[in-house]
Amino acid sequence: MTASARSTWLIPAGLLVLGVVPVVAGGLRLAELAGGAQVLPDGDRIASPPLPLVAHIVAVTVFSVLGAFQFTPRSRRPHRGWHRIAGRVLIPFGLLTAVSGLWLTLVPARGPLDSDTLVAVRVVVSVAMAGAIVLGFVAVRRRDFARHRAWMIRGYAIGMGAGTQFFTQMAWLAAVGPLTTFGRTGTMTAAWLINVVLAEWIIRRRGGTAGARPAARGRRAREGTAIPV
Repeated sequence: MTASARSTWLIPAGLLVLGVVPVVAGGLRLAELAGGAQVLPDGDRIASPPLPLVAHIVAVTVFSVLGAFQFTPRSRRPHRGWHRIAGRVLIPFGLLTAVSGLWLTLVPARGPLDSDTLVAVRVVVSVAMAGAIVLGFVAVRRRDFARHRAWMIRGYAIGMGAGTQFFTQMAWLAAVGPLTTFGRTGTMTAAWLINVVLAEWIIRRRGGTAGARPAARGRRAREGTAIPV
């Protein structure tokens, strides 16, 4: 199997594995809202108006699963129609993920381990995710496909923070023990930082836009770095 063929399925497979955690957690939370037993922490949130929580769960599920198939070259070049259609779905669902996440941070009662620092981090993350998606949309409307790709990678990386948080929190539990307020803040923040750093590495490794000359960006656009939404 060639490297290109491997990337065609390895990239979405890896992202889908990372997305399993928020998707499964969302399903369990929906079961709680439907009257099932409480399985997840922060169960006090189900006493708040359910519409924003349901919207967040649905948006995260669509964004994480559908978005996993947007970042391989073969999904863009031979199947441009698919990439455009999926992008038109992902942008509103990504924005809904960010906006509903911001609402859930600021409006419902805090969980017992939610610190002021964690609330501030969540606000920054939600705003940054929404901003990245908007900038990605603006870039593709201007046919600046390299910047479009870079901003959408950033937005998707932030949105997948919940998947990485599973691993950072498991590491804390194995090394330290039950989560504390400090541990919850640290592990969640670390997960978003890991995703953002990895996203920036991918962008620069594959020809990101940081410091690029307009002519270089134009060449990458003509090479089909991304397809308009």
